[in-house]
Amino acid sequence: MRLAQCIQTAAIAEGTDATEQGLQLRSRLSYYQIARSIGITYEECVRLFKQIQTVVTYRRGGKLLVLDQAKLEAIANRQTA
Repeated sequence: MRLAQCIQTAAIAEGTDATEQGLQLRSRLSYYQIARSIGITYEECVRLFKQIQTVVTYRRGGKLLVLDQAKLEAIANRQTA
């Protein structure tokens, strides 16, 4: 949930560019930067990206591509029990 919110915040703050695959974030964020900003380890950040790779892809150099904006929104708004 925090990862999705972090991605959304970066998209709003720096903007996105539309591509054929989805929305490319203009800002480049490394796993390390993302992990530190949401209070998790680097390894956990990598694991989370693997879990949501159908929604957001991470490419070398910190390039984030949002494939499904609606699913990202649903993950970000999910309430913890």
